[in-house]
Amino acid sequence: MSRLQNIISNKKVLFQPKNLLLSYLIAFGFGVLIGFKVIPVNALAVVYLMVVGVCIILFVKGDVENIFKWLPYVMYLEVYMRAFARWVPYLTIQYLYIFGFGMLFVKGSSMKGNHFKGFLLLLAFSFLELVNNLHPYDPANTRAVLVNSLSLLLPVMWASYNDFKPVLINKFLINIKIAGVLLSGIVFVAHVTGSIDYGLFSNSEASNGLAPVQLSGYLGFVCILFFLSIMNAEEKINRTTNLIIFSVVLIMMVLTFSRGGVYFLLAVVLLYIYYNKNKMGNYFKLVGLIPVFYILYTVVVDKTGGKIVERYEQEGTSNRDVLVDIGFQLFWKNPIFGVGTGNYNIAIMKEHLFSQNSGAHNEFVRAAAEHGIIGIFCYWTFFLMLFLNINRRPQPQKQYAMYFLALFTLIIIHNGLKISIQPLILMLAIGTPGLAYLKNKNVSIRDFRQPVIA
Repeated sequence: MSRLQNIISNKKVLFQPKNLLLSYLIAFGFGVLIGFKVIPVNALAVVYLMVVGVCIILFVKGDVENIFKWLPYVMYLEVYMRAFARWVPYLTIQYLYIFGFGMLFVKGSSMKGNHFKGFLLLLAFSFLELVNNLHPYDPANTRAVLVNSLSLLLPVMWASYNDFKPVLINKFLINIKIAGVLLSGIVFVAHVTGSIDYGLFSNSEASNGLAPVQLSGYLGFVCILFFLSIMNAEEKINRTTNLIIFSVVLIMMVLTFSRGGVYFLLAVVLLYIYYNKNKMGNYFKLVGLIPVFYILYTVVVDKTGGKIVERYEQEGTSNRDVLVDIGFQLFWKNPIFGVGTGNYNIAIMKEHLFSQNSGAHNEFVRAAAEHGIIGIFCYWTFFLMLFLNINRRPQPQKQYAMYFLALFTLIIIHNGLKISIQPLILMLAIGTPGLAYLKNKNVSIRDFRQPVIA
């Protein structure tokens, strides 16, 4: 057992770009060029679809390492394509996931047993989504719901049969951070091209025309990764770089006036404190961040003329609490099978519960309203089983998987299942079983290392 413990405690950084700061600067510069439209939208869209094509080829080849190298850039430009390149299919990446992870699952899952049987509940829920849509009120919306559900299912199934090596995870997360910096560069342009009318609401002017609520998911994830890098003792050499880039991304996220990203970051910080409560060195690092947060707070308050303070003091959740209550009213009216896949939007008007077409903005509520008690059992129990599965894992796998699970759960509560980073966040939570799985399987553990978010 001591040999295994020595393997786990190996803290070698397995992947590190040669010049991390240069990578971030180049990414930010490209983002600025995109934001200023120096790179024409249609030209960028063509390149975007070419990269999607590269990903398809890599999925067919089963080249997971390079898939995780290219996917972050497709994921993080999704919000830009949806805003400006309307001729690019809205659900391009979701269809890519269904095809690509379906290919990986069929080609590779039989090589070893699964380490998380809870995926069967999500499979049952996806089947329920397919069969419980006989009378769609809005076929286009129902199709979008089905595609998003399947794009979540396939990465989850594949991850349930695979354990991701730290070198693969690190490459993936570093490229997500670089892609996030690129997206921040696009948003930055809004703050140098003219005045912005800040109000007490999410602001597309401050996000350079991109969807602010969706940005809270994209940039919130990146801020979390930078925070974990700053706190990582093995990343001391890059701490200044990570702190500077973290500050830039955080400011861009806060200035969109969508509060979700800040709440996501705060939740992970609190989880981090809980999991590292016995490590005094981490408390000193957290205290050291206080002046940084104060400076950032001062900059943002000055930039917005104090409106940001009013925004966070504002009561209410932009009608999300009302939509949750309405969702459960629909559930009690249709407790067995619900109102049917994708029908929440129209049903709330048909039942005179809400004055306009609106989604639930919460997947747990949507599962209850659209699929009744069966949907609650399949969907809610899936997350309960995953939580229990992660809680049995060794450290540090348990800690990082909990961060990913918490982030995914908060995003689907805040804004439903809408953006392409969500399936892969859940995939990361599932695909890191650690020694608890490996020691019971006939697989080698010689490459098992502690994950490092560089």
